[in-house]
Amino acid sequence: MRIDGMHNFTNVLGSAMQATVVRDNVISNNIANVDTPGFKRSVVRFEDMLADAVQNFRRTGALDLSTLRPQIHREYDFLNYRIDENNVDIEFEMVQLYQNSMRFDVLSGGIIHHYRLINMAIAAM
Repeated sequence: MRIDGMHNFTNVLGSAMQATVVRDNVISNNIANVDTPGFKRSVVRFEDMLADAVQNFRRTGALDLSTLRPQIHREYDFLNYRIDENNVDIEFEMVQLYQNSMRFDVLSGGIIHHYRLINMAIAAM
């Protein structure tokens, strides 16, 4: 792996970790507003954009993550199942929070492992 390839790898993982932080805040806000009448939950869109950037990198060889930011979207569900028109499902949000926490753990573990490999390579020189 070339040095720029190693840098790209950490940039991709770092961008994904930043998205998990944004997603954690959005999910926490959804949970905090579970009893607010008329509140509409928000979601974070990021993974599709990151996949597009990586796919573009495979085609062009240039990876630009400088403009890649997680997008927060309000989810307007016109089929409200609650009388107060709040569309937050607390059980669903708790599962999302757990999944996001696991995603962050995996990404941070990947970065830690990556730098351990780099340190081992440097130590072997």
